[in-house]
Amino acid sequence: MKAKGRKRGQFAVMAVCAVVGFLLSAQLRSVKLSTAADATSAARLETLQELYNEALDRCETLEEQTAQLQQELTAYREAAASGGEESHALMAELELLSISAGLTDLEGPGVTVVMTDSAAANTTGDEAGYLIHDNDILSVVNELRSAGAEAISINGERILATSEIRCAGAVVTVNGRRYAAPYVVMAIGDPETLYNAMTMRSGVADILGQWGITVQVTANDLLYIPKYAGVMEYRYARPAENGREEAG
Repeated sequence: MKAKGRKRGQFAVMAVCAVVGFLLSAQLRSVKLSTAADATSAARLETLQELYNEALDRCETLEEQTAQLQQELTAYREAAASGGEESHALMAELELLSISAGLTDLEGPGVTVVMTDSAAANTTGDEAGYLIHDNDILSVVNELRSAGAEAISINGERILATSEIRCAGAVVTVNGRRYAAPYVVMAIGDPETLYNAMTMRSGVADILGQWGITVQVTANDLLYIPKYAGVMEYRYARPAENGREEAG
């Protein structure tokens, strides 16, 4: 009996030792995996920090270039304004080109279009269908342009021919900056024409309203649209030589 009890005790000790060994092994494996994950996270964080610093340096450089170009433009304008009749003609052309390029703050009559995500209950199961997307904003911008809008901004971002409007997750990127709904689109032009274009039956606002997306259009006597705040860089395009025929 004593021998059997001793064997059972030894067996129990061996079993406990095996369990403890298994638990220690699992704990060590977990620590190794956690250490590896921490190392990977740290490496990714360091890479992201480097990318952020590079982007910040580039942003500061572009801001300095913008300030310098603005100073040069002001000097050119002052020189042109102090000249004769020909200089005044050049000044007027420069102002027109600045407006077309989006480099001048503008004000005038127009409309304000406020776009808000749908607050209706989702009955289709398609969550994305109830949110505002880049193509929805593009539809509004194109409608306003077709109706004669002379200047357009989205959430304060001046829209140029080179401006991008695209989805980036749950937000929309405009001129490299991210914005979430609501989206405020301002357009300078004839208020009545722009308002009628946006509110016509089966128009953009009507179609978006079918998804519960709110599109509020308001005519304004005076709107302010800021100039383009970024820097336009042309790495490949350049003025064509005079008299050169098109290739092909």
